[in-house]
Amino acid sequence: MNGEFEDEDQIPEFDFSEFLRTTSHRVAADASPLDTATNPIIIGPTVREDDSVGAAEPAAEAAPQRDKDSGEYDDDPIPELDCEQLLNENPHLVPPSTPWMPTPLTVENTVPLLTSKLPKQYEPQVIHLLKKVDLVSMTFSIVLPVFSLLHLIIAAPPLNSTLVKIWVVYYLLTELSLTAGYHRFFTHQSYHCHIVVQFIMAVIGTSCGLGSILQFSSQHLAHHRYSDTERDPQSLSLYGWWFAQWGHKLFKGNKKSAKAVADCRKTLVSSVCAPRNKQLRSTQLVVPPSYSLLKWQEENYYILWIITNLFIPTILAFTVCQLSVFSCVFYLGLIRMSLVQQQWLLSGSLGHLKTFPFASQPFDDSRSAVDLPLSIIGQIITFGESNHNFHHEFPGDYRNGPTWYAFDPAKWAINLLAHLGLVHHMHSASSDQIDMCRVQQQQKLLDGERSKLQWGIPIDRLPMITPEQFAAVARKDYEEKEKALVAIEGIIHDVTPFMHDHPGGMALVVASVGKDATPAFNGAVYAHSTAARNLLATMRVARLTKGSCAIQTSWENHLLNDSQGQRIVRNRTQATVTRDIYYAASAA
Repeated sequence: MNGEFEDEDQIPEFDFSEFLRTTSHRVAADASPLDTATNPIIIGPTVREDDSVGAAEPAAEAAPQRDKDSGEYDDDPIPELDCEQLLNENPHLVPPSTPWMPTPLTVENTVPLLTSKLPKQYEPQVIHLLKKVDLVSMTFSIVLPVFSLLHLIIAAPPLNSTLVKIWVVYYLLTELSLTAGYHRFFTHQSYHCHIVVQFIMAVIGTSCGLGSILQFSSQHLAHHRYSDTERDPQSLSLYGWWFAQWGHKLFKGNKKSAKAVADCRKTLVSSVCAPRNKQLRSTQLVVPPSYSLLKWQEENYYILWIITNLFIPTILAFTVCQLSVFSCVFYLGLIRMSLVQQQWLLSGSLGHLKTFPFASQPFDDSRSAVDLPLSIIGQIITFGESNHNFHHEFPGDYRNGPTWYAFDPAKWAINLLAHLGLVHHMHSASSDQIDMCRVQQQQKLLDGERSKLQWGIPIDRLPMITPEQFAAVARKDYEEKEKALVAIEGIIHDVTPFMHDHPGGMALVVASVGKDATPAFNGAVYAHSTAARNLLATMRVARLTKGSCAIQTSWENHLLNDSQGQRIVRNRTQATVTRDIYYAASAA
């Protein structure tokens, strides 16, 4: 080429080699082996002289357009779109809230940047557990009992017979203040008590180290109301036996259980502060729990604990026992408190252990509460609190079981106070209520066993067939397939598998094919047993549309009726009907 046009209409051919020589520094900087394969327009093969005009045009168009006057885009062949400038010049294009839009950094918008929510940082598990430790509860319920046990094993302080007698009396008073006072009176309000007896139980109950009455009752009501859930402060089903025994005393509860305890505290306070019946005159001394007493006991809890566990044993050491102060404080204070405490905690942990050997649930098995086996042993270990299944079903009952002979010192003490006129309005579940729960639980177990058995196709799911069709099909099936179809009480049964084993002989079965054998089955030939009827029920194939017998001998029809035709009421299907007013409304 000489650079001149031989013809005005001729288009000059683009010299690609010359272009590469003049722009070699840009190709070396931008080109890559991948570009060679993917973009042949820029650094593709050299265009030959005989290539068509159409092939040269793309290469010419691909050359970068540079503004020599402005000097822009010296390094980049394609300018980058300035998104920020575009949006600033056209504010109407900006959506109402665009979190990705760049904004200039000013004093006004630095505050949201600094105060924006950061990702949650999780602290180490050890630190988290240490923060959850309840120091007060751990000291009273774990540290002191462990110290007392180790000291008793390694170096037991001296004692005498006088100290033993005082210890037994003090121990019984403490247990009764906890079980009959803290638990059955203040928490479940299962009877009315003289104000003086209330005061004694509130003071001596403090020595158990289980918290004030309001704290104890709130936690126990939450345990009843939300049993076996995350809101249960001592849920054995979720967290295991160790947590139910000591873990809930070592650690603070989760947020759900803490809120549940707070809600139950409000319920308890509103219950004891509610206006009473007109029968409860202002001068009457045998009354429900007094809120002023509960509040006073909580405000002076630690002082009362020191008096009952340290001050009283010290006085007895100098006046009666003639022993060292440490011996009396150790036995009358720490050992007594630890034993009472652990007996109560055992009733709450073992009482929910379904896997405990021979544990039973005679009243309801929908929750984990159980009655401990070996009645007298379990009741002694828990000081009469072993019938936990009964207690969860009837929490307002002042007894811990329906039997009169059960070991239940709290019940005996309440009855004694009632004879002395110091206790009124003792609430107990009626024998009918107890028997209904027991029967319904037994029926529930029977229904569970029954569901595991094959009772045949339910009658309402069987296909329907007319008597004429049945006779024709039965005759045809027997002639062609030796299939024996027999109608009994309006239900068609395929007795072919049993035909050769029929005790009455095969001829009797063959004679009944295509016919109604109800009279023969019910006694005209032989009155078949219940076992025979159950076996026959597994052979159902259809039912007759008309002419069927009015009596249906099937479990489905009698499922909700007993042998006398009375309706069987299963657990949780009955209406709630109570003859007497059940006072313990706060008992969850």
